[in-house]
Amino acid sequence: MTTGNPLAVPASLGAPAGDLVGLGLLGKTALALGVVMACVLLCGWLASRLGARPSSTAKRVQVVASTRLGQREKVVVVDVEGRRLVLGVTAQQVSCLCDLPAPATASETEAEPAGRGFAQRLVEALKQGGQRDPEPRP
Repeated sequence: MTTGNPLAVPASLGAPAGDLVGLGLLGKTALALGVVMACVLLCGWLASRLGARPSSTAKRVQVVASTRLGQREKVVVVDVEGRRLVLGVTAQQVSCLCDLPAPATASETEAEPAGRGFAQRLVEALKQGGQRDPEPRP
């Protein structure tokens, strides 16, 4: 009865037993690394597909304009909850240069259009039989 290593390969096959054990360990390590890499790539793909959900502050803070002054310096104009801020941004800090009231939104400034609307002018032109509009256009 022979007792020995069950993983041992007979010498006639030409591979020592220690080399096969080392290759098996290397294969397991490579497989584990592949599984971890696949998980990282899957998580990245899911994050890009689902997209970052904007927080509620994204609606309150809005960048209006930005101008570069140098390689790392710029001036940024932002609207924040009814205020317009002019910010100086550098690599080390952000400074408020000016604090202004925000301009009125489009819904607040909507008023009756100056002069007549297109639909009204079209109806009047059709009634007149295509004659020229005597009223000067603005």
